[in-house]
Amino acid sequence: MRTRPTDTAAHRSVAAVLPSARAALDSGLPVRRAALPGARTTPSAAVLTVEQIGPGSPSCTPSPGGPPAGARPLCPGDGSFAYVLDGRLLLPGDSGPRRSVPPGAVVLRGGDAAEPFGTPFAAPGGLHHQLRVLRASASGPSGDRPALLRPGPAPVVRRLDGTWFRVLAGRVCGAAGPLGAGAGVIAVHVSLAPGGAVELPAPAGHLAAVYVLAGDGRVAGREVGDGELAVLAEGGAAVRMTGGPVGADLLLVSARPGG
Repeated sequence: MRTRPTDTAAHRSVAAVLPSARAALDSGLPVRRAALPGARTTPSAAVLTVEQIGPGSPSCTPSPGGPPAGARPLCPGDGSFAYVLDGRLLLPGDSGPRRSVPPGAVVLRGGDAAEPFGTPFAAPGGLHHQLRVLRASASGPSGDRPALLRPGPAPVVRRLDGTWFRVLAGRVCGAAGPLGAGAGVIAVHVSLAPGGAVELPAPAGHLAAVYVLAGDGRVAGREVGDGELAVLAEGGAAVRMTGGPVGADLLLVSARPGG
C-alpha cells in the first residue's frame, strides 16, 4: 500500500509551531491541549483542538470534563472523537455491564456532559492514555451517548523500516478510518522510526496541522518536538514528515473549515 498520496502533489509548508497548554483533569490525569486556529477571517476561533490525556493512572471514577473553556459547542456529527492509546474507555450501557473500548479503537463523542467519551480506566498498575480531537461546530451536542464507531481497532499500515500509521478518520492511501469521510475530518496516527519519512495527504481547502505525541522530528522540513502543534500553511495537498534520532509519534489532522 502506498504511503505517498501522489507523485505530483504540491507540498504544504509550516506556517507556525504552537506549544500545547498543560493542565490536570478531575480524574487526576494530565492533559495537554493544542488548538488549530481558524481561517484568516476568524483567526481567534479554534476549528480543531487536540487533547492528549495521560499517560497516567486515573485517581477517581468520573470521566474527564468536556471541551476546553471558551470553545464553541461540539457536535458529534462533525467529527469529535477519542482514540484510545493505552488502558480502556468504559461506555455507558442501557443495562448490565458497560462496554469496554480497547486500545486502537475510536469513540464518537456523545451528548452526555458527564461522560462525553466514556470513563477512562486503567488496570491495576497500568496506565491510561487517550487522544481527543474536538471539532468546533455552530450547533450544540446531541443527546446521544458516546459510541464505539466500529468494532476492533482502526486500520494500520506498516512498512519494513518500522514506520506505521493508523487511520482514525477519513480515507488515506486506500485505508478507511472508523470515522468516515463524510464528517470532513482526516486524522492519522503516524509512528516514525528514527530517520523514517512518510508523505501523507493534507487536502487542499482543509485546515491542517501535525501534533507531536512523543519524540521529535521534522514536519515539512521544520523541527518539531514533544507536545508541539505544527500548523500547516494553505496551499498544497500533501505533507512530509521525518522522524528524529529516537523517532516520533505524530497526529496528522485536517478538517474542512466551517463544519
